[in-house]
Parts: sequence; C-alpha cells; structure tokens
Amino acid sequence: MGHRLSDRLLFWLTLVIAPIVLVSIQLFHPANFTRDPGMFAFLCVEQPYKPEHMALAYFGPRWWVTLHVIQLPMIGLVSVGLWRLMAPIEGGVAGGLAWLARIATFAFLIFYTALDSIGGIGLGRSILNVESMRTSGAMTADEAAGAIKLLNADWVDPLTGGIGSVISLGGSWAIFIAAVSAALALVLTRRAPWPAALLLVGFGWEIQVAHASPHGPIGFSLLLAAALWIWASDRATRTRAMDTAAIAT
Repeated sequence: MGHRLSDRLLFWLTLVIAPIVLVSIQLFHPANFTRDPGMFAFLCVEQPYKPEHMALAYFGPRWWVTLHVIQLPMIGLVSVGLWRLMAPIEGGVAGGLAWLARIATFAFLIFYTALDSIGGIGLGRSILNVESMRTSGAMTADEAAGAIKLLNADWVDPLTGGIGSVISLGGSWAIFIAAVSAALALVLTRRAPWPAALLLVGFGWEIQVAHASPHGPIGFSLLLAAALWIWASDRATRTRAMDTAAIAT
C-alpha cells in the first residue's frame, strides 16, 4: 500500500467507501423471484419484505435501474482497489498469483459491467417502458403480453441473462479467482495477516454465489473488514519500523 496522500485516499475510496455503498444498496436487491412469481411480475411493482426474496424491501422498477446505476461505478472502484493491492507484488510465485488476481479482477469488471448494463439498467428501463405504454394505451394487451414474454426470456438467456448465464457466472467465478489469488499473494509477501486473507477469500466466495441480498452485503462487508485489517496491519508495521529507526539513531 502506498503512503502518499493520493494512495491513501484511493485506498479509502475503493476498498472502504465503495464496499459500504454496495452493502447499503444490495440490502435492497431481491433474489429468488425468477420462477415465483416470475421476473417481470416481481420487478414491475414495489414489493415488501418477504423472507424468500431476501431483500429488506424492493421499491419497484425505478429502484432496479437506480440500484444498478449506482452499482456500476462502485464495482469499478472495487476493481481498482483490488488491482492496486497487488501493485507492489512482482516476481516469483507471489508475483504470478498477483498477475492472476489482476487478470481475474479485469474479467470481473468486464463481465459485471455487461451484467449490470443488460440485466439491471437495460432491463429496468424496458420494464418501465412496457408499463408506460400499456397504461397509456400505446401497447395493446396482446402486445404487452408478448413484450413481457420476451423480457422474461431475456432474463434467463444463457449468454446474457441475469442468472446462470455466461456473463453472470463468468463474473462470479472471476471475482472468486481474483480474491483467492490476491489473498495468497498478500500472505506470501507478508503484506496481509492470514485472518485478513481469509476474509478476502470469504468475500470472493460470497460474491461468487450471488451479489443480491444476502450474499452481496455479506461479501462486501467481508471485503471491507479485510481492507481495514490490512490497513491496520500495514500501519502497525510502519509504526514499528519508524520506532526501530528512531532507536537506532
């Protein structure tokens, strides 16, 4: 971790503030609605808390769009933070692991940008447009039924769908690989204590499972805890080094 003011600010922005924002919004990211009542039927209206859907509440399709608009740059910031954690690590086994973490982090960023753009912002806007056209009479009942059928099919598309697709699973496994590789590289170079590394692995696993509630909030809370532990450990190491230097002089 760099010691310059800009490095410290970037660390706090990417690995502390961004995870806090993600935890906060993903508490309101529902899950388990694809089969019952169905994607469109669930997302097109506000929903109260229901244990089977995990989120504290869901505020309707405008929130679905807003949630993913906020999430996009936050995921970008987290990716920058993970990349920067690997910055000083080069050469040997640790260096190879650091590069694997960098590559997997980049893949995570690409996949999740696509996922949130298609299954988040794009889908949410499509739901709003269908509802608006249906209400205004610009779309007949049959046309609306066809549009809803298409959007439900898009949601489970094997390449670009919101669940179980190439972009969804690709991003999920990429962040798990990135987290495990980064944790190993940090431990091997003694840049992080092993409990913090385990928290980092836990973050990767939770986001691999899902970024909706409860896994998203749990995962990014683990990332936040790991980052703060690494920061505290690095600060303690520098303090000891300065004390040793002062005694030596």
